[in-house]
Amino acid sequence: MENKQTGYPHIDKPWMKYYDKNSAHYEKFLGNPVDYLKEKNINRKGKTAESYYGKKFSYDEILFDDTATKVLKSLNVKKGDIILNLVPNIPEAGKLWRAATNLGATSDFIDPRPDSLNLKANAQKLLEIIKFEKPKYIIALDMCYLGMLKPIENELKSLGIDTIIVLSASDSMDLPAKISYLKDVVNYNELKNIRTMNDNDIKKLKWYEALQSKLESMKKSQNALEMAVKSSPLNVYKYCDLVNNVKYGINYDIETDETLMTYIGHTSGTSGSRPKPIPVTNKNIISKLQQFELAGMNFEDGDRVLRILPLFAPFGAFDNYLINLSSGAISIDVPEFDLSEVGYLLKKYQPNIVVATPSWLASLPKCKYLEKMDLSFIKKMTYGGDSMTASDEELLNKWLKEHGSNAIIRKGYGMSEFLGCGAHAKDAYNKYGTIGIPLPGTTFGIIDPNIEDRLVPLKFEEGKERLEGELIVSGDTVTDGVLHGNVIVPHFELDGNSYIRTRDLTQMDRDGLFYHLGRKDRSFTRFDGFKYKPHEIEPMLESHPDVEYARVVEYYDDRYKGLMPICHLLLNKQYDNDSDYTKLVEDIVNNYIIDNPTMSSRHIPSKFKIRLSMPFTKNSKINFNALKEEELDGTEINVDVEESNLTIGNINIYKNKQKILKLK
Repeated sequence: MENKQTGYPHIDKPWMKYYDKNSAHYEKFLGNPVDYLKEKNINRKGKTAESYYGKKFSYDEILFDDTATKVLKSLNVKKGDIILNLVPNIPEAGKLWRAATNLGATSDFIDPRPDSLNLKANAQKLLEIIKFEKPKYIIALDMCYLGMLKPIENELKSLGIDTIIVLSASDSMDLPAKISYLKDVVNYNELKNIRTMNDNDIKKLKWYEALQSKLESMKKSQNALEMAVKSSPLNVYKYCDLVNNVKYGINYDIETDETLMTYIGHTSGTSGSRPKPIPVTNKNIISKLQQFELAGMNFEDGDRVLRILPLFAPFGAFDNYLINLSSGAISIDVPEFDLSEVGYLLKKYQPNIVVATPSWLASLPKCKYLEKMDLSFIKKMTYGGDSMTASDEELLNKWLKEHGSNAIIRKGYGMSEFLGCGAHAKDAYNKYGTIGIPLPGTTFGIIDPNIEDRLVPLKFEEGKERLEGELIVSGDTVTDGVLHGNVIVPHFELDGNSYIRTRDLTQMDRDGLFYHLGRKDRSFTRFDGFKYKPHEIEPMLESHPDVEYARVVEYYDDRYKGLMPICHLLLNKQYDNDSDYTKLVEDIVNNYIIDNPTMSSRHIPSKFKIRLSMPFTKNSKINFNALKEEELDGTEINVDVEESNLTIGNINIYKNKQKILKLK
């Protein structure tokens, strides 16, 4: 007998028709996520789990070797302790996360990249996070220790933190891997030069100059680290030394409580002075891995997966890492890369699976060195973190086919609050423009976005083909949203279940497919996945004495193949010449963003436009759509920040044309 439909999506769940009847529920697993991964790979111990600059690590080394657990136990890490991690995608980061999980401790992953060139400001921002999240131990990459922790060691000691474990990106490298890494430095510099040039115009960097520069930099860093460790008031250990000295007689108990918080990730945008922490339990993690399997999203045994999304973002931790281990795939660990250039990673590693942001994928057809390359090795290519236009998606599918790949672009939609991907589009429900359907065990609903104090669900009335409103989400992967008694993510009750509001405006059709329309608060996603929230930035900019209005909107940046912020400024005084306007922008960037403890370098607008007036709506409100639709005319002041996923370089401020609007 057919179930009677109510018209409410969160009750009827029309998307379940795309799954078979066995996908509706998953069996309860008794154990922690490490136990789950071990069970999945009990017959793969000798197979490769991770590859790091050519050095391979077996599943036996990654999952079944307990050296890392013994290291943490030797430092007296115990159930309930929080370990703050400032690490990129290196093998040790995953090992120590799983080791902490075994002991019932929480791995708190923080973005390891400094926010700005102001080292003091970076350290103070990190100190605010530490005060709120209350870790007992810290694990840090050597460069992060020197730049972000060394300046605040006395403050850390006063907070009761006295143990820091320092990792090096070379800890896992044998000699061939180190040679591969150094070659990569040279090869990438050459690839950068041919990215957009014709063969006749190539200007190759001399290999020995690049190599010499890198070796000198590494030597200086090592010397600085040795001096810093010796002068530290804290107990600072090199992880490689701890591994060499670990005693085999160390015993420990495996913690399996599903309610234990064993991971804290962070949203890519900020809320106030700190990034929002997302506490995650063992149950959340295991449910996520089970959902992937039931949805048919797992990879195949031995697939090579490019791992570039960071561990501090749940999308990177679960959708681009633990899913690899759960699938029996091989993670190609990439700790650092240029944010505007992913094509060279395809050329070097030739992965079967690529999971990235839309802008990174959209940039691939522009890479000259990929023009004649056979890409038949690519089996799956998925984007998430933002939307891609139907035309870009169609162009990318065509480009893949022309280069020998049978892959069709897949989409994932999600939020950090439910561990990244919560909906996916593939097979029959992989239509242009859609974000697909919820994963098994996750429920989506549509509510009235204008009512804030409660959830008012919308329903399909007779003759109505689409619903449009705010998306709400419920399920076992949704964070409880509470850390140290503080409510981070509010929950709301609806029809006996707990939901969170996404603040995303969404459409849904009667077939159960969802379509992302945008954010309620004007926020947007930068090309690199960073959630940019103009309403948090604008008051800071307007506190400048010469600024009357500052309004930030997104524009499409051809260099990055994605969105970047442009700031429209209306001033309350007239400047004498063009250089004065450039100095104004320098003042804003240096003193109102870089030196501001609530701001990040990624908040810096890449363009500033000085205006005579702002466009207004009929209701006398600033017309943001009009600002977004304005074409760039060359009068803008440009702000270029040299950055990778780990480092920040120079900041260049300049104008393309010697013309600027004058105030009357």
